Amino acid sequence: MKSDNKILKERARQLAIKNEMNLEDQTNNLHVVEFFLAPEHYGIESYLISEVLLLKELTAIPGAPAFVAGVTNVRGKIISIINLKTFLGMVTKGITDLNKTIILQHNGMEFGIIADAIEGTNNISEQSLSTAPATLHGKGASFVKGLTKNGTIILDGVRLLTETSILVNQKK
Repeated sequence: MKSDNKILKERARQLAIKNEMNLEDQTNNLHVVEFFLAPEHYGIESYLISEVLLLKELTAIPGAPAFVAGVTNVRGKIISIINLKTFLGMVTKGITDLNKTIILQHNGMEFGIIADAIEGTNNISEQSLSTAPATLHGKGASFVKGLTKNGTIILDGVRLLTETSILVNQKK
């Protein structure tokens, strides 16, 4: 009969192996929130999203670049809202109260992006992503992490949140 210490060590070893396998599975999968920027279907990694809200009050900022839709108050905090369609050079048809705001946050940078609708969440294997199609060109192509088999464009959220051209009148 094994001693209690040997049994506990064996159990700990088996649990450690199981946890390593789970970590490997998690690092190969992207958990994304999928949304529409008509007519395209997009996704962005969920760990970058702090919340999703209805687009209610949006205050325009005079003199701001065209891609800055305005600012909104989220529980006492003023958040800049970016019109991703304008930023990526897509055709826009206007903003309504049916649009959603996806608040992105990473390393101290925080802003919202406007989505036409939220599709849901999905786990996607990072290895299954193909490169951006040749038809996707210009500024938008540099923010694409990949394309899923069903045509969902996965955005590189970290790159988007660290993009210096989004910063407006920042002092160094």
